[in-house]
Amino acid sequence: MSAANLPFPIQEYRDRARRVREEMARRDIDVLYVMSPSNLCYLTGFESIWYPPRAPLGVLVHREDERIVFLDYERHEHLVGISAHFDEAVFYRYDDAVATVAGAIRQRGWAGGSVGIERWTQSPGAPLVDEVAEAIGATGARVVGGDWTVDRVRLVKSPAELERVRRAGEIVDAAFAALPGEVRPGMTELQVASRLDGLMAELGGEPAAIRTMVSAGPDVWARAHGAPGRRPVERGDVMYVDACGVVDRYHADLCRTFAIGVPNEDAARILEVTGGSVLEVQAAVRPGDPLDVAQRIAEEYVFSRFPREQVWWVGGYALGISVPPNWVGHTYLSNDAFEQFTWEPGYVTNYENILFGREGRFTASYMETLLMTEGGIEIMSSRPRGLTVIG
Repeated sequence: MSAANLPFPIQEYRDRARRVREEMARRDIDVLYVMSPSNLCYLTGFESIWYPPRAPLGVLVHREDERIVFLDYERHEHLVGISAHFDEAVFYRYDDAVATVAGAIRQRGWAGGSVGIERWTQSPGAPLVDEVAEAIGATGARVVGGDWTVDRVRLVKSPAELERVRRAGEIVDAAFAALPGEVRPGMTELQVASRLDGLMAELGGEPAAIRTMVSAGPDVWARAHGAPGRRPVERGDVMYVDACGVVDRYHADLCRTFAIGVPNEDAARILEVTGGSVLEVQAAVRPGDPLDVAQRIAEEYVFSRFPREQVWWVGGYALGISVPPNWVGHTYLSNDAFEQFTWEPGYVTNYENILFGREGRFTASYMETLLMTEGGIEIMSSRPRGLTVIG
């Protein structure tokens, strides 16, 4: 059964499941229980505003069976029916959830081999994941690690996925272009973030998997990853804005630095220089290169021009389908995260240069979304990377 209002054609989901089964075979996993909300969305199109920590919702995938078996708690039955792709569905109560998951494997005759478990899932909680693994093991199955199996398949985007990424990039680009006309001194960071989110919604975007970041004022240099607050933006501030355009949960990241009322010459100078680092990466990296080729080029460029103590981070991480609270993929340009990878055509990553001036109390940051194509890296945004003065 498949819902009529899925964001992609059924064949797209079938192709994704086929690629996951191939990856399972490569990892010697017979059955995979997919619980990660992002991976669940990738395979079925399902998303929810809440993933109950007491409910081990997910899908079962067998490497020699095309069926997708959806498992969720009973109050989601209607939601699953109208918004997910699946072949069979099993619903449970909280009090019999673990036994139902194990029973679904046993009843289909799938308990004779290895069963992979996603322990790095953000939902449900780790104690419940342990309970599920123990119950599956009690069926006679051999429980093995299933982490990153689906994530690795997700790293190379299909043409349909890339179309969403491009639309997401167009949305965030247009919103950033319009933002200077929306911002006035006296507005709070929260209001600026709300304006930007509203602009993207009007253009067809969705809420991102991480809150839009807006930070301004004398502490901006120390507030990377800080949430927008109630402090009013003032003339003379340097303001850092990071957001994602999102279409069908596919993300395109963009960050730019703004000055309120008057330019900050030090921040402008840094951005003028660091803006060249992404061009160096684009010129040098070819399809098939290890990810860390880009990291080495970026670090050599930035660290040869600025002291390390002035650099918060230079790097990037995979982007794609994401649900709150995280849009960060499992591979990094440094190739030192959960798995290593190469610059395959269809790979999408963000790229960050974050520098600051502690004495001048400013940040000078930009972020891009990069797509590897058959011909090389494409920079998704057309927005200038220099300092933009508002007002």
